[in-house]
Amino acid sequence: MRESRFFADLTPYDRDGRRLLVAVPVGLLAAAAAAVLGAASACLMVMVIVSGLDGAPAAAALFSVFDQPARAETEGMASLFVLAVLAGVNAAAALAFVAVGAGISHRPVRRYAVVETAFRTRLLIAGLVLVGTIMATLILASHTLSASMPPPPVLTLATTTFDRATYAAFAIVLLVIAAAAEEIVFRGWLLKHAGAFVRNPAILMAVNGLLFALIHFDPNPGAFLVRAAMGAGLTWMTLRTGGIELAIGAHAANNIAILLLLRPLSLAPETPHAFQWTSLITVVAIGAGYALLAEAVVRWPVVTRWFGRETPAAV
Repeated sequence: MRESRFFADLTPYDRDGRRLLVAVPVGLLAAAAAAVLGAASACLMVMVIVSGLDGAPAAAALFSVFDQPARAETEGMASLFVLAVLAGVNAAAALAFVAVGAGISHRPVRRYAVVETAFRTRLLIAGLVLVGTIMATLILASHTLSASMPPPPVLTLATTTFDRATYAAFAIVLLVIAAAAEEIVFRGWLLKHAGAFVRNPAILMAVNGLLFALIHFDPNPGAFLVRAAMGAGLTWMTLRTGGIELAIGAHAANNIAILLLLRPLSLAPETPHAFQWTSLITVVAIGAGYALLAEAVVRWPVVTRWFGRETPAAV
């Protein structure tokens, strides 16, 4: 992985730390401005759609979710509205930040997603299918074995089969957008520039995972370690495949499975709780599981045939 194709376009020019000292603050300012525009655009789009379906009063009522945040946990429309706003904020902020970095580094923005080829959609689908299937199986098995678990949110946030299918479809699209935004920043921009200074895969995964966990501001050490392991595993995926497509799919599938099958979207801050040593099992399972999935996609013909020529050869 030291010679990952993801680093193929790096040059000695990228080792000039002065440009990074400029790119980070300027990029953050651009991201903040873009986030406001992204939120406004998402609100406008949702209002236009809801106005056409249910009328202007229903669209205006959506904004009350910010005064009554618990509604996002009990009403499908309110949950989708919040998801749309978050996806708009994430996507706009991420693109603005990476665009600033790309301009300063004289590199096309797409090079932070993939280096040698066009965007490989089948790899994204591979991440969605593989991680989604595994997580859905584990969560549904937990529901079967434990009577104390609440029903899947996708069943409680909507009442009819059509409404549930509609909610799931919109949630999947929005969560893929949100995951892509995080991936182009962390496994795209951050990993690319870290690779200009160090190529040790263990260091790259540790740094990327820790920063990925820090940005979520979760006060619980168990959740912090789980996110760090997830970030490290997604870094492995990017290095092995030479792009962030598989990582986007895996990241999105994780969030989709949690939101639809485990717990609904919540605007409440995370409640601190004591560290549970059993969470280390989850940490190891996620880190190792993501690495093994990347190896499966890269190495095993029985898997690579499913996703056609876009799947990379082993490196």
